[in-house]
Amino acid sequence: MPEAIFQDQIEMSKQGYFTLLLDENLRALASALEDDGFKVVVPPQGMDDEALKRMARGWAILTANSRDFIEHAARHDYDVIGIEAIKFIDSKPDRTNETVRKVSQAVRRSKLATTKGNFWLQVRDDGSFRLEQLV
Repeated sequence: MPEAIFQDQIEMSKQGYFTLLLDENLRALASALEDDGFKVVVPPQGMDDEALKRMARGWAILTANSRDFIEHAARHDYDVIGIEAIKFIDSKPDRTNETVRKVSQAVRRSKLATTKGNFWLQVRDDGSFRLEQLV
């Protein structure tokens, strides 16, 4: 029997409405992230970390304090996107925002939105990333 030749193609939208829950100190990124195609959840001011963890189920927490969230990611079923290594957090409200560009490209290149499991995506200042599965 001859071997089949497949010509599969996968076409996906830019983000597919990947949901990001913003840690309190990153609220300025909300409109730029939405402009870039993310669904963004901004929790009420002053919400404690435990409530954020419960709220983030099935989503990703974008934070500059990854260590506060990675330990409980698997139990509460969320991903963590850490931007501690980014030196300057841009506050421009549109898709020209450099911080959002780095996060967006790292999410796309890492395939975080389509990967099963719980992960810690560490975005570096140069836009590269490190992806670690959390157990």
